[in-house]
Amino acid sequence: TEGYTPLREWLVRQMARYGIKVGIDNIVITSGSQQALDLIGKLLINPGDRILTENTSYLGALQAFTAYQAQYVTVPIDDDGLQVANLEAALRSGPKFMYILPNFQNPTGVTLSLTRRYDLIALAEEYGIPIVEDDPYGQLRYEGEHLKPLVVLDSEYEGCEGDGGYTGNVIYTSTFSKTLAPGLRLGWIVAPRDVVSQL
Repeated sequence: TEGYTPLREWLVRQMARYGIKVGIDNIVITSGSQQALDLIGKLLINPGDRILTENTSYLGALQAFTAYQAQYVTVPIDDDGLQVANLEAALRSGPKFMYILPNFQNPTGVTLSLTRRYDLIALAEEYGIPIVEDDPYGQLRYEGEHLKPLVVLDSEYEGCEGDGGYTGNVIYTSTFSKTLAPGLRLGWIVAPRDVVSQL
């Protein structure tokens, strides 16, 4: 159920290219992004839990989380992505986790700036609130410099790489359906081992 072992081993090498050490036990293969989001919702959301999202956010994620009776706290975005300066009031409301699309956000297409990524990681740590990073579009950059995923910045911030791989505060999801073929319903989750074992 964790997925095809050679594919998980390949993803370990791919994540290393981003600059993060993960082990095979940090990765679970899913039937596309939607199953990843559904599994995360099933694991983390109890009826009435608040989820912090960008305003606006990906409809497919909202549908997946609403199935588990989530409520939403939203923070506006601008040309540099999530307005992190307006985040603390929303974090004080006690969301269960933050759902963030840092690269080419759906539906707006904006990308979260590097400065705001660092600020977001610091605030998530300060408030003890995990981040679900949805990154289906990160490999589709055609100009400009690649920005490190939140899971990498979290790893650098916390020093959360041990013998068992990644142990941090970000659950990272991605998919092959945007980079290889839309009909290829194949995605993956990177998370700490205890989270992966429950997924």
